[in-house]
Amino acid sequence: MTAKSRVRAFSLKLRMAVLRERRAELKQRILQELKRPAPCAQTLRMLKRRKLTLKDELARHEGLLRTLDALSHRDGIRPDGQLGRA
Repeated sequence: MTAKSRVRAFSLKLRMAVLRERRAELKQRILQELKRPAPCAQTLRMLKRRKLTLKDELARHEGLLRTLDALSHRDGIRPDGQLGRA
């Protein structure tokens, strides 16, 4: 894996960690809303929609990481440090 692709992978992993954290926070907010005597349906819908959006973004980033990993294994590293065959 080249330095550039390693940086991309690292950036994606950091972004995914932030997204997982936000998703966990949303889950807690949803649970808190559900504990209320009269939960607001509109608030729950908004929170659940945000949580689903984060889940979709996480899946997209996981796909990108798999692609980067597959490319680095398939092509190897050229002598100049770039992706591709020598």
